Amino acid sequence: MASAPRPRPPSFTLSEQWVLMAATIFVCGFLGYVVYDAVMATASEMLQRLLVISPLILIISVHWLSSGSQFSIPIPGSEPGAIHRAGGSPWGVAFVLLLLFFLISYQPSLLGLVF
Repeated sequence: MASAPRPRPPSFTLSEQWVLMAATIFVCGFLGYVVYDAVMATASEMLQRLLVISPLILIISVHWLSSGSQFSIPIPGSEPGAIHRAGGSPWGVAFVLLLLFFLISYQPSLLGLVF
């Protein structure tokens, strides 16, 4: 008795393998770009928020350093009470903070007007 012939497993030709490999590389590259774009968008949003909050952090840190707490950075040649005599108007500080907030918020619009 003769046994039935086995069907051969399908084999890809060399050109079909190149097409499959090129398609796989293209799909992986596209998916990598989509993930990269999403990560960069999230990072830019977080950095923009940090940039908006940074003047407040700077003011709080200067106040904390000048309040006479245990942690102090000695500056050579300065008097102990010199920091309390030097200062500006709180309205000036508020104006500068509002100006920074405006410039950061409308940065793309302002760049379009300038360039």
